[in-house]
Amino acid sequence: MEITIPFRLLLYWKSIFNKHKNPPRIKISKEGRGVRSILFFLPEKKEDAKIAHYLIKTDNRLPNYNIGFVCNENSMSFYQNSINAKIISYNDNDLNYFGILKDGTILRELRSTSYDALVDLNTSFCATTSMLSFELDIPLKIGFDSIIANELYTITLERNQNKFLENNFQLIERLLGLEL
Repeated sequence: MEITIPFRLLLYWKSIFNKHKNPPRIKISKEGRGVRSILFFLPEKKEDAKIAHYLIKTDNRLPNYNIGFVCNENSMSFYQNSINAKIISYNDNDLNYFGILKDGTILRELRSTSYDALVDLNTSFCATTSMLSFELDIPLKIGFDSIIANELYTITLERNQNKFLENNFQLIERLLGLEL
């Protein structure tokens, strides 16, 4: 999806007036413990959801982890068999002209939990999750490459059309140090 000029201007405007603290440096090594709390932004596209459910199943595969999920209500039906956890959802009525959440309730709810990592599983631009990613102070943010990805994520993954998406999800598991 093309990132609209009004959204780019909004992000630029917010970045001028909402200077974030310098995020802590992240060192990835074999000796690292990985993360213990992860916030996943679930894909809105059905074809991406089919592959993403491999990574986000929570039927006690990760008992020592605090995992949160955010998705659009329109795409929740894609995850009924994959997730046994609570999902924070929003609908189209919650969004403004830019595709950003009007009300700060969801943002406050997400900020109430201290997450170690954020993973945006949307392989193409999504205004809602992009702005949430910008607003949340989480040290490790992983997402797919876009024109504005450097403003949003600490690690960006390139979506190569000739490469299987599963490989990117396996890379995410390794980066997070998930014990599967």
